[in-house]
Amino acid sequence: MARPTPPGKGTTPPKRTRIGTLDIIIVILGVVFIIGYNRLSIAKLQRSLPNANSQIVGEWKSTRGPEHLVFRTDKSVSMIFPTPAPATPSASQTEAPAQMAPAPEAEAGAALTAPETAAPLVGKYQLSEAGKVFLDLSNGKRYSTIITPQNKNRFDLIDGYTDAVTTFERVPPGEGEPKEATSP
Repeated sequence: MARPTPPGKGTTPPKRTRIGTLDIIIVILGVVFIIGYNRLSIAKLQRSLPNANSQIVGEWKSTRGPEHLVFRTDKSVSMIFPTPAPATPSASQTEAPAQMAPAPEAEAGAALTAPETAAPLVGKYQLSEAGKVFLDLSNGKRYSTIITPQNKNRFDLIDGYTDAVTTFERVPPGEGEPKEATSP
């Protein structure tokens, strides 16, 4: 009697399947299609989300005080604290004797001086998801806020250390610019 052959010996190896050029082209085109489809979906999603940077750029004024915030496109911010305007002289002070009247040149120079403002605090702002904005000013203070599409012209600025809230509203274009004097 003949001995049985042990498994694996004397058998032919299985045939290998060759990968054809057409198969490689189909795989490459499939990967490129998937990448392109994902990129188009991401672009569509980016267009549908609000852009907090374009919503915050501009000048904002505090509703309860004289503070102004100016956001710029280069991610810098300035907080301006205007000094109070000098008090106007009373009627008794304006009635000066004729010999003590100031020269017309001095009056013209005094009329051209602009109200002084304190040096603005400068800093940077950072945007994060869902319209959250962080402000870091040069005096070390950190503030945060959220810009929402429903309320694009108003936000509450929250102090990072005291949690104090200050409401700011957008200054309409042209309101913060000096007005030209018109002659009658």
